[in-house]
Amino acid sequence: MDELRLRALRNGGLAALLTLLVGSGIVAAVSDGGPSATGPSPSPSPTSSPTAPVCVPSWEQVASADPSEASNALLAVTAISAGEAWAVGATGLDPLTPITALVQRWDGTAWTAVEAPSPGSERNELLAVDASEPNDVWAVGRTASGFGDRPLAIRFDGTAWTEVELPSEVTGVLTGVSAISPTDVWIVGYTGEPAASLERALLLHWDGALWAVVDPGRAVGRGRSLLHDVVAISPTDVWAAGYLRNDRPLVIRFDGQAWSRSEIDGRGALIAIEPVATTEAWAVGAGIRRFDGVAWEEPTPASRGGELRGVAAVVPADVWAVGSHPTPDGTSTRGFALRWNGQRWQLASAPRVPGSEAFTGVDALPDGTVLAVGHRDVAAGRRTFAAIGRTCPPGT
Repeated sequence: MDELRLRALRNGGLAALLTLLVGSGIVAAVSDGGPSATGPSPSPSPTSSPTAPVCVPSWEQVASADPSEASNALLAVTAISAGEAWAVGATGLDPLTPITALVQRWDGTAWTAVEAPSPGSERNELLAVDASEPNDVWAVGRTASGFGDRPLAIRFDGTAWTEVELPSEVTGVLTGVSAISPTDVWIVGYTGEPAASLERALLLHWDGALWAVVDPGRAVGRGRSLLHDVVAISPTDVWAAGYLRNDRPLVIRFDGQAWSRSEIDGRGALIAIEPVATTEAWAVGAGIRRFDGVAWEEPTPASRGGELRGVAAVVPADVWAVGSHPTPDGTSTRGFALRWNGQRWQLASAPRVPGSEAFTGVDALPDGTVLAVGHRDVAAGRRTFAAIGRTCPPGT
């Protein structure tokens, strides 16, 4: 064989080897909060598409307002659109007994404080907010003027927030609200004093003209009970969550005629609930529970050693839960968020901020907008804390 033919064979072999190396690859998949997995991927055929990049959900802090130099906290949020949302909470010298109701509005870029009623002389605090439309937004909580806590409800009509007159016989604290329409609103909370083990679940309904104090009957039964949250899918499908005596989780459901109770094993109060379909719902508190249309189950992880205070769904396969957990030394807390991707929960990455922070509420829209609020403690006092979630396509 002459030298020219040997050289051609060598060049052809090298070209084939290079083609094989370029046509193969290594794909690494990393999930935040879990181990990384690596492995070779097959060479793409002429009709195959490139491997999609791994998506990791994350948080980005956004600007929020602090009207008071002492203490400011956001406790709940509702999203109307990507460029309009409302958050509520309270301000005051003492975070435990705030004096002024706090309302902030989201414009797609930042949160700004707006004027809202604070009728009590000693305490005003908003614990929940919801909207049926941009010109019908409701917020509820508590107020006090020296005679114990009284329920507080305020409403935004597109122009200003005004106090809503409630039945004089209603006492206690309002902790959750769901506005289906301007003429169909559910509010939950409790009457009596939890510290004395005398609390009883409270249910109110607004029909556009009158308030009704609704008796849940056997759905709650006798003894201690409290409802933290209420969410309506429709006028004939309303869910509420809280706890029963002896720290038992409580979920009740309205079918348009009456309330009934779901059977749930285990212990621990439920603080927030999110139905994503008539046969699927999530509830959070000391853990995470899922309703599959038949029964409630508790998937893993539960709460990363902390407490979850909010849950919201973009779509059924894209659900977010937020809360806080203590630091290893027990001197502060860290806010955290988990995302359900249709198969498992994963931790969403977030930048650390100075101080001790906590997420207290979250809401999401079908377009992928995820908004969370809370507070952080720094040397100067308690400050509002807000973030926007960067979600992933369902299943990633």
